[in-house]
Amino acid sequence: MTTVLPEAEQLPADPSLIHLTYHHQHSVEAFEFDDTLEVWKVKALIDADVLAEDMAAYSDVDQETLDALQDIAVGTMSFVRVRMHGPEDPFEAMDSYTGDVSRIGETVLNVGTGEWDAAFEEALAHPVGDLLVMDRVILEPEWRGFGLGPVLAGAAIRRLSQECVAVACEPGSADGRQLTETQHREAAAKLAGTWSRIGFEPFADGVHILDCHLQRPHDLMAERRSEFSELCRAWRARHRPLP
Repeated sequence: MTTVLPEAEQLPADPSLIHLTYHHQHSVEAFEFDDTLEVWKVKALIDADVLAEDMAAYSDVDQETLDALQDIAVGTMSFVRVRMHGPEDPFEAMDSYTGDVSRIGETVLNVGTGEWDAAFEEALAHPVGDLLVMDRVILEPEWRGFGLGPVLAGAAIRRLSQECVAVACEPGSADGRQLTETQHREAAAKLAGTWSRIGFEPFADGVHILDCHLQRPHDLMAERRSEFSELCRAWRARHRPLP
């Protein structure tokens, strides 16, 4: 007998169809901090063609309905890769982007020298490489509450953190809501717990870090992928039952 997770029934669509698309652009001739700061925009979505193919395989829906399907937005993420051995000062590059990224730079870097802050360097297993900043992770409201944030962020980190010493973030609401100071603290605490599920740990001044050279983050991400696979199976058991 198949056990169906209650929350799986509330998912808008089959989560196994979610894909991540990555976008990064730069000029051929480096402009300002192009050689030091890489901004990556990541979209989580279900492609309309993939959705149509899946629906056609499991239902008798007509072609007109299939042709009218559109991509389903799941969420958006943004990451900033800071190249530590580029031609520009890494803190100046971070300071030029956003206040949030600048605050992380002030915490992990020695602002005067552009090198790692001594405490940050001491906290790392192998402090040689670049820094990846997880700047924003925002899920569409209907996709929240299923544990997808760590799964999607972890998948993106796996692709973007090659040759990085760590991933840094500052947990806090990033969906544009106006929050009181108390609500902000509560949201930050909740998100800190969320990101701890893929290996982020408190460092200093509200900044959390994931050490890319430790085994624990890899183990935690494997656990999240296993949970995601279970969620996908549960959704299909509910919506695609075997005859």
